[in-house]
Amino acid sequence: MKPGDYVTVNEGVWDTSMPEGRPDGIVLEVFGPKYKNPDQCTVLFSNGAMLKFHKSQLSILKSKEQFYL
Repeated sequence: MKPGDYVTVNEGVWDTSMPEGRPDGIVLEVFGPKYKNPDQCTVLFSNGAMLKFHKSQLSILKSKEQFYL
């Protein structure tokens, strides 16, 4: 997972700031502890909300390369 990927939040995961009926967004950044692989993402949603999720809570719909080429 990397910035620019188009993702969806997995079923059963919800935040009140997410737009209703649109659990999809663009990954803005991937981060985490320096001594481990980055495991958290900030996702931008269609309503402008930017929320943090663990990578296990997201599924890639389209990678950055597929989306922009």
